[in-house]
Amino acid sequence: MATSNYTPNLHLSAWADSDRPKRADFVSDNTIIDTQLGGHIANSGIHLTAQEKAKISEPYVSLIYSGTGESTHSFTLEFQPKAVFVYRRGVPFVKYSGGVNYVYAASGYFGHGASVGISITTNGVTVSQSAEASDGVKVCLNESGCQYTIIAFK
Repeated sequence: MATSNYTPNLHLSAWADSDRPKRADFVSDNTIIDTQLGGHIANSGIHLTAQEKAKISEPYVSLIYSGTGESTHSFTLEFQPKAVFVYRRGVPFVKYSGGVNYVYAASGYFGHGASVGISITTNGVTVSQSAEASDGVKVCLNESGCQYTIIAFK
């Protein structure tokens, strides 16, 4: 005889010692399991994509670069950065000297603007280096031989 007892959640066969399982019971149980698990696995609303998992496990990248002295220096990333911070290592973010503000750090948020000296693109960031001060500000984000850090958030 087939079972008269079933599991509470999936209604699978829960045979008693006196039951005699039949092939149809196994086929029915396997169909229920396949339908439930297959539906769960295919439900993209409850599972993360590989890109979403990467964003959670590695929410940012950091790069160290040496300034080239050129007016701009661009960096390509493997993602569209949401926010970026750039700073020269070992100096204050801004230094005032001789009537000029020397800017050694910048930040920006994609689609919402950025501070002077940095621009964020769909796949990277560009920093700049001023040759001269303009309106009392000299951007110093690519001075030749100086070390900088970029932190880009996914």
